[in-house]
Amino acid sequence: MYTLLVRCTFDAAHSIPGHAGPCAGLHGHSYRVVVEVTGSALDELGMVQDFMALRERIERALPDHRHLNEVMDTVPTAENIAAWIWRELAFEGLRASAVTVWETDEFGCRYEPPADPARQALPGG
Repeated sequence: MYTLLVRCTFDAAHSIPGHAGPCAGLHGHSYRVVVEVTGSALDELGMVQDFMALRERIERALPDHRHLNEVMDTVPTAENIAAWIWRELAFEGLRASAVTVWETDEFGCRYEPPADPARQALPGG
């Protein structure tokens, strides 16, 4: 089994209503996203997928320079953002095995969907 890792970035603003600290107010992050795509079959060139084509598909799904509270239908925490990006990629026909979102160098969240798609409960989905 092979796991491709594609790292992208996007800038966005959000607030966390009800948060006891400064995250309750409008603020922004330069998010880093790592999308994992697994596969066991290689094409005639010896690739699971072409990295450049994969990155283009991922970047189309990212909410760059957006206010996440207006884009997402749930509170835009790192956890919900990771699941939301996974779902957006699925809408685009890309089945990621995991999505990791980093808000800062120290804080991030990795979302991996349940193995049983019938039991999948995504925030805002």
